[in-house]
Amino acid sequence: MTLIELIFYSLTQGITEFLPISSSAHLLIIEKILHWDISGRTMAISAHLGSLIAVIFYLKKEIFIITININKNFYFKFIVNLTIITFPILLAGLLIFKNLDNILLTLNIVAYSSIIGGLLLFIFDKFDANKKKTINNISYIEALIIGLFQIFSLIPGTSRAGTIITAARLLKLNRIESAKLGLYTGIPTISGAVILESIWLISEFKKVEIVPILIVIIFSALFAYITINLMLRWLINKSYSPFIVYRIVLGLIILLFINN
Repeated sequence: MTLIELIFYSLTQGITEFLPISSSAHLLIIEKILHWDISGRTMAISAHLGSLIAVIFYLKKEIFIITININKNFYFKFIVNLTIITFPILLAGLLIFKNLDNILLTLNIVAYSSIIGGLLLFIFDKFDANKKKTINNISYIEALIIGLFQIFSLIPGTSRAGTIITAARLLKLNRIESAKLGLYTGIPTISGAVILESIWLISEFKKVEIVPILIVIIFSALFAYITINLMLRWLINKSYSPFIVYRIVLGLIILLFINN
């Protein structure tokens, strides 16, 4: 890949990872359109690592507070909830989806997932928020429901952030809390994916080029950080409507393209 392609790849990953529009869908689309020769899973790992760095850096103050106060019930419950939300997707990814990448990663599935996910978010985003409900005080059952929703993000085009936000809005968390939950749950989920993919690379003795990897990590982190800032500012007074419309239109365009 050229330098421009590496930056564009990073831009795509950075912008789409934490928005409810699916990073895997967009990466697949641009790879198909531009006929990119992606270096196996290496660039995907690098891009996800960059996104992980961005969200940790953005939440660094809150993460520090949680860490030093973990013995307090309020913060301990947050960690337990995060664990409950994360466990189903890790289990499903290992037991069910790990060998289905090539089967599921098609434009047809991406299109329908994008449309269906957009419609579900449209329905649940209409729910009134409970002002007293936050990430820290959702029940363990509610955390499990969110975790089960997140399993569907293993289907390309569904969006990990999108499934988390949709479930959170269903459970009447407000839009800011829903988006932040998408950020927090991204830390263990993306970490797990990066670790597993890195183990795969090592076990397969794949050769890697350091410079392209560093470029993708740095630019993915930069674009992801900017996107997180803009998204949370937008949600202070706005809804998820633009993302919903975008998902549905994108899905319809893909269907028109592959059927002509």
